[in-house]
Amino acid sequence: MSDRNNMRAKQSWANWLLEVGDLRFGLYSCRILLLVTIVIGLCPVEFSAGPQNETPATVFSWMPESLLRNGLFFTIVRVALIASAVLWWFRIWTPVSCWSTALISVLMWSLRMENLTNGAHIFTVANMLLIIHAMWFHFYHRQINAAIVADKDLNRTQAAHALLAEVSNRRRCYPRWVFFLCVFYLGWFHSLAGFAKIATSGLAWGNGVSLQLWTKLFGWEPSPFGQLLLLDTRLTALMQTGALAIECGCILVIFHRWLRYGFGFAIFGFYLGVLTTFVDFGFHFNAILVAWFLLPVDWWMGLRFGDPEKTEPII
Repeated sequence: MSDRNNMRAKQSWANWLLEVGDLRFGLYSCRILLLVTIVIGLCPVEFSAGPQNETPATVFSWMPESLLRNGLFFTIVRVALIASAVLWWFRIWTPVSCWSTALISVLMWSLRMENLTNGAHIFTVANMLLIIHAMWFHFYHRQINAAIVADKDLNRTQAAHALLAEVSNRRRCYPRWVFFLCVFYLGWFHSLAGFAKIATSGLAWGNGVSLQLWTKLFGWEPSPFGQLLLLDTRLTALMQTGALAIECGCILVIFHRWLRYGFGFAIFGFYLGVLTTFVDFGFHFNAILVAWFLLPVDWWMGLRFGDPEKTEPII
């Protein structure tokens, strides 16, 4: 009896993940990610001096140094990335162009990270979300293309109500598991960042002194938020510890949409503070993607999974 109940629970979970919604949110998500990818391709590459570190920095650390530091190879990868992203944008050769874009995007950013003395995780989120959406196109590219073609044909004709309903039903090919994986990854990414700080520096990481030093050394001097951080160590410690708690708890976004919205606003506020204080640290795309997936953009766009007549989705 217990095995049967477990089987039913697993089947119910699988059915929940396979429920579909309108593809417009997914298509806009892809376009945002592809724009970020094109920016990666256009970013200048800096070559650091000195020998390569023995500790692997990226998944492409195994490549010979002659390639890792080759300007011509960088140019070839850059052109290939932009061309592949354009093909995906126009749904040409999908899903091959989807996977080539995702793979070359990881390669492009890896090459850049392999040639820096220090780097930041400013494109890691975009790369992972791009891989998730490549998975979506891999399994649903025929339905996506058919729905877009039907939608265009509908706009050119005076369609009957029955045809409108049919096209609306065809557009429902954005599965919940894609959205859920994106939300999960954003929560997991930020929680790992918080726990990594604790593992490295302990709970004393949020003492306020380190943040004041960073603000003094690297902050934008006219920043009002930066001036607030320098005002009092106790206040800075409170904000720093609060940011750490928000990061650690961010994985809770997977349990309910209100938790997602709450942590989404908190993390987005954290990024606004970072971007207005450390203006050249490059976390702009992380902030955009957090806003897109964790704030109520899905509600605003009317994204519903399963029966569209039902109430709000859980996540």
